[in-house]
Amino acid sequence: MTLNRQRASFLLLAGLLACLIGLSFAPLAAKVRFGLEFRGGYEIYYVVAPLAGKQALSQQDLIATVDVLRKRADSIGMSEPDIRIEGSNHIRVKLAGLTSADESRSLLGAAQGLPTKLSEKYTQTVGSVLGTSALKETVIAGLIGIACIFLLLIGLYRASGLLAALCTLVYLWSLMLLFNATHAVLSLSAVVAFVLGIGMAADASIICFERLREELGQGRDLRAAIRQGFSASLPTIRDANLVTALAMLALFAAGIGPIQGFALTMLASIVIGLASNFLLLRGLLLLLADCSWLSQRWLIGNAKPAKAAKRAFNFVALGKVAFLGALLCIASGAVYYRAHGLNLDIDFTAGTALDIDLDRGIDQDRATRIMADAGTVPATLAVGGARNEHIAARFDEVLKPGELKAIISAFQRQYQKVEYEENTADPGVARAFASHALYAMLAAFASILIYIGLRFSWSVALAATLPIVLDILLVSALFALFKLEIDVTYVAAMLTIIGYSLNDKIVIFGRIKENLGQAGAATQPLSALVNRSVGQTLGRSIYTVLTVVLAAACLYLFACEPLQMFSLALVIGLLSSALSSIFMATSLWCALRARHAQGQAEQTLFPRAFLAGLGAIALLGVAGWATLPAVQGHAAQAQAAVHGAPGLGDLSAFRRIGSDTLALVASGDLSAARKRITDLETAWDQAEETLKPRNPEDWTSLDKSIDRALAQLRSGKPDANACKDALDTLLAKIDSKQPALAQPLSAATQPGSLGDLSAFRGIAVDTRGLLEKGDLAAARKRITDLETAWDQAEESLKPLNTADWFSVDKSIDRALAQLRSGTPDPGASSAALDTLIAKLDSKSQH
Repeated sequence: MTLNRQRASFLLLAGLLACLIGLSFAPLAAKVRFGLEFRGGYEIYYVVAPLAGKQALSQQDLIATVDVLRKRADSIGMSEPDIRIEGSNHIRVKLAGLTSADESRSLLGAAQGLPTKLSEKYTQTVGSVLGTSALKETVIAGLIGIACIFLLLIGLYRASGLLAALCTLVYLWSLMLLFNATHAVLSLSAVVAFVLGIGMAADASIICFERLREELGQGRDLRAAIRQGFSASLPTIRDANLVTALAMLALFAAGIGPIQGFALTMLASIVIGLASNFLLLRGLLLLLADCSWLSQRWLIGNAKPAKAAKRAFNFVALGKVAFLGALLCIASGAVYYRAHGLNLDIDFTAGTALDIDLDRGIDQDRATRIMADAGTVPATLAVGGARNEHIAARFDEVLKPGELKAIISAFQRQYQKVEYEENTADPGVARAFASHALYAMLAAFASILIYIGLRFSWSVALAATLPIVLDILLVSALFALFKLEIDVTYVAAMLTIIGYSLNDKIVIFGRIKENLGQAGAATQPLSALVNRSVGQTLGRSIYTVLTVVLAAACLYLFACEPLQMFSLALVIGLLSSALSSIFMATSLWCALRARHAQGQAEQTLFPRAFLAGLGAIALLGVAGWATLPAVQGHAAQAQAAVHGAPGLGDLSAFRRIGSDTLALVASGDLSAARKRITDLETAWDQAEETLKPRNPEDWTSLDKSIDRALAQLRSGKPDANACKDALDTLLAKIDSKQPALAQPLSAATQPGSLGDLSAFRGIAVDTRGLLEKGDLAAARKRITDLETAWDQAEESLKPLNTADWFSVDKSIDRALAQLRSGTPDPGASSAALDTLIAKLDSKSQH
């Protein structure tokens, strides 16, 4: 082929690809079916059971139910609903673009006409404006990440990097084409897989380019170096992508619906990435080399001289230090986890998460008051955003549709634009998520261990997988230490870390295996050979991790809020995996090999200094774990109080400790308050076996309130007001779970609109008197007594006059919200109490 024909072939192929992508990308993107995260809409997860009188549920019953649901979705204007059967008794419905979620929810789940019984177990609602905003933020984050990766490729590899960027665009275009051809829905998790897939595709290019430079450094001509470099890189790329695919298969097989799309998109990305950034890139690079337009320097950069491979930093020696550092962090996280637990999202704990975006700012007290006026007080509420326009509320119990509608309506009466996202999971779904996540992790590790053992050796398999376990534990420890939220996307992040960490390790062990096969390797010290292998692959290990870290960091900084914890876990895990690949895995493998060799005892992993450090860390962790919950307290006293009463029994001993803690906080002695709240934690944990069987739901609800109070008091810089609020809520909840105020309830049986309410009025008057004296702490306690008495009287009072009962109940909630705010306004609190007393007088017969 003549030079002109070669140049014409390159220009024609590159030009066709550029024109094809440029002209068709926008139309393809316009036809993509976006998920409800980007369009707004509604998702519901049903558990399907047979109708009464029918013994078992069949596949035909599930199919018939799906057909009915599709017809119902079509009747409300949803021409392409996403309705899928999951497992043997679950159906997931996604209606993107839906605006009337409440009516549609009632219509879909209506029992009449269904061949089965449907029970809601998980729901999600996203407002249309909120979805559009999430799409915009995610697209911007993706574009910034892609631009950073492209700049890195071009800066490192010149014209070859530009070709790699073109091939990466081909990857994106092909994946978009696949989504259109299969009518797949582009969900939030799929977009994440898109961006991470770009990093994987770029990784393949980097591995080939680095090997190409090595071949040039050995004196090969350009064309021969390209062929040999790509051929020598293929086993490493193949193994790295296979182990990542195994992790994704484990994630998909675990059956966690919300992230199965992520796993499928990653699997497709692996196949398309190999085709675009290996096969296509190799052909384009060979054509460009034949064109003789560019010098070697501008085509690929400077070659790596052979002498560079002889520079050997002692990576193996630092392996023990890296192990000790990682174990110290893990031990610290484990002790902290023992004390505080993990900050789990509702995906794993059950309840309702409600995020609201308003058209202007709001403070925390006002947001809490609006929800309280609507009849529901959240367990936690935080306000954020650039203008404090975002509200994040969490409810321990599942929020009913009517309660959700009341809250949103309350905000809509005061704000012009109200967009919200709601996620609800019941305890059964939360437990299923947790167990499936564990199964996914175990399946991924087992399959990867077997593959590496068969592909390399069992010593390599052990040396590669043990540091990955440390990577996972390290990320989990940091999330525990900083109380970062763990949701279902965290599982996807962990499995992605497993795949990428193995990618790094396979690159290094592939070079070690190659160097072991060279002449003279048998006479060379094993540590020297390992150090030389790590040095040869150090550049590509750093660059491959850097591409994905750039993509994940852009998602964390610029994408929508649901992706932040996923991206942060990924960044931490990838940085940890890079260090574990370079130092820990190689050091461990070197030690395992040396154990079977004669005369190399100095290479053992267990010298006295290392064992001493390891023992100290283990002793610290075990001692902290064992003694932390055993702080001296009043466990015996509390345990003695749990017998004999209904509900959870007499909880006065726990309340006394909580009251003591509140008094210490009010006096400013936070150190003593921490010790006292630890007494409560100890007593509560020791009484679990007795209390929990009586009423598991009440026990869990109270346990979460204790955890929140603990978290406030044990934070780095405790906020006294936040601690007081958490303790007030805890005391109120303790009172609500025990029969503490039975005497006033008899008043509810007197004749009249709601009977004789003088007992409740007396408590309200007492509260106002304490408020006038300036004793806010005592006023809060007294209003809590009113709340408890009112709740316990609900069954007797409400049937007498439901409308009047709700009227008084809302007035009580308003008074509670005023007194429990971070900085109560005495005037507003007094006005709320006056209104409450007047309301009680109007509904009571004298």
